[in-house]
Amino acid sequence: MNYRKLLVNLTIGTLVALPIVLGTPEVAKANRRTLIIHNHTEANITDLYVSPEWSRYWGSDLLSYTLKPGDSIPIDITFQEGNCLYDILAKDINGNEVPPGGFGELNICKNDRFALTDTTMRVVLWP
Repeated sequence: MNYRKLLVNLTIGTLVALPIVLGTPEVAKANRRTLIIHNHTEANITDLYVSPEWSRYWGSDLLSYTLKPGDSIPIDITFQEGNCLYDILAKDINGNEVPPGGFGELNICKNDRFALTDTTMRVVLWP
């Protein structure tokens, strides 16, 4: 077996594949953002899901405790640059969605504070 030829081919293959593995400057950059979710309802929130609006799945429950009325919780999100639209779904202690279907297309790049409210049952800007 010609080991020199094998070594040359492996070296060339590595050099060709390296830019693909490392990526290019055009590859989207991952960003972290902390969202503050405030429970401005009269319900005890036991489940909270945050997912990209393009996702078909909610993912894991982000609450490890009950979010009582008046309480807030920070949620850390890692997202790709340019993918700023997220959906939020909250459930109360009885398993009811607050509101039914959740909140859609929230721009987390422009806003980082949201409040669940009883009157509008939607996420709103919270000063």
